[in-house]
Amino acid sequence: MIKFVKTFMAVAGLTFAFTLPAQSAIISWTVDVPTADTGVPAPTTSVGTVNQNLTTSVPNEYRSPWQGTALDGIGTYTSIQKNSYASYVFDTGYYAVDFMWGSVDTYNGLEFYYQGNWVDALSGDDSQLSSVNNGLGFIVASIMATGVFDEIRFTSESNAFEYANLTVSAVPLPAALPLYGAGLAALGFIGWRKRRKSVVSTV
Repeated sequence: MIKFVKTFMAVAGLTFAFTLPAQSAIISWTVDVPTADTGVPAPTTSVGTVNQNLTTSVPNEYRSPWQGTALDGIGTYTSIQKNSYASYVFDTGYYAVDFMWGSVDTYNGLEFYYQGNWVDALSGDDSQLSSVNNGLGFIVASIMATGVFDEIRFTSESNAFEYANLTVSAVPLPAALPLYGAGLAALGFIGWRKRRKSVVSTV
């Protein structure tokens, strides 16, 4: 019985270790101009003013992420206005979001949720964005949340949060999962051999 408890505790510990997030939310970006406008889906819900399928800019209100590119005036984007947000709810879990973030501002924000529970957040004033020229141009951002999410909210505390080419990435098979499975199989095999040996020796 003691061996069983020890084995159970070891397996539970390994399971816990593999389910913990390996790192905090990470954002990486480039300033490479996307070759195409892949669009932005309509939000599941929105609060306040959310402008969709925009192609042009309005001074002091919103600026196209495509401004200054070959798709200026053609590429579509979404703009979240002051004290507003757009929520995208998915039917499965995701771990990363990619999008073209126009004129990164300190009051732009993203919030990640899973089954209604807060997972992570990122704002335009995050230290990881310290080298970005706030309020100018665009970045193509890739953000990995701390944990799996099935909802993402784009928020703005002022005019405005502009974004285009929104995509999410599904939860990948963790690289260590096959190794974890092999370890469990080895433990099972060792236990089976010990039981078989004890049966043979008693006969």
